[in-house]
Amino acid sequence: MANATQTQTAPTTPQAESFDRKDLSRLFSRLRHEVGGLVDDANRSRPFYAKSKEEAVAKRDAALKVIGELADRIDVLKKQD
Repeated sequence: MANATQTQTAPTTPQAESFDRKDLSRLFSRLRHEVGGLVDDANRSRPFYAKSKEEAVAKRDAALKVIGELADRIDVLKKQD
């Protein structure tokens, strides 16, 4: 008689996706670098990234506004059910 052997595999449960915090750190570092460039440019008498000092200040202020809006949106996401 031939023995029929069955290979039983335990059902694998999907593990929670691991999140690499290095990606988050890189993203914040990039954000800090980009906004820092605009802040530094707004402090120059002859900006590199704008035609005038007023335009450089406007770009800096717009970048800070976008970051503030993003922070508000993230706060809303945290509070959703």
